[in-house]
Amino acid sequence: MHALKPSYLPPQPPRRARTVPRAKAKQRQHPHRAVVIESTVRLSVNVVLSMVAISALTQLLPYRSSQAARLQELQVTVQSTDERLHRVQNNFRQYFDPYQTEANMQAQSHRIGLQQQRIIWREPAKP
Repeated sequence: MHALKPSYLPPQPPRRARTVPRAKAKQRQHPHRAVVIESTVRLSVNVVLSMVAISALTQLLPYRSSQAARLQELQVTVQSTDERLHRVQNNFRQYFDPYQTEANMQAQSHRIGLQQQRIIWREPAKP
């Protein structure tokens, strides 16, 4: 039932895995090389992007100033058109107001109202 271990085999020490000292030596020479390369690439990309952004802004500044001038011209035009529109609306209200038709007729023709009499001024006759 219980088998006995053979006593004729001496105990053996555990085997260690053989390490290669050369590979570790290469890694120890430049332990942060990947980080340095990554940082350099990031920095160079950021510098290039910054230069592109600055050149784009310098090209956009004259365009912005010309657009601001054009906007100013358009605002002046809109303001003058607004004034003209108000003038035309007032004239339209005056001419199409039913309560002012008699006054408009008198202003535009020689007709007078029924309750009014025409007064004609003459120079007095000289004696």
